[in-house]
Amino acid sequence: MMINNTPASSCRTNETRCECGQLIAKVCVQGLELKCKRCKRIVVIPFTSIEGWGTVTA
Repeated sequence: MMINNTPASSCRTNETRCECGQLIAKVCVQGLELKCKRCKRIVVIPFTSIEGWGTVTA
């Protein structure tokens, strides 16, 4: 799996939050953006490296 680190400002679109309000993930142009709760590092997983992503329909 390929994982890229990108600046937080490069991804500002759809957010997914828990019922408690905690941010879980963001879907952006580059891929799925996740933030580590421990070190606060932001990681973007490109859609091309997620198995089955191409088969998902809206």
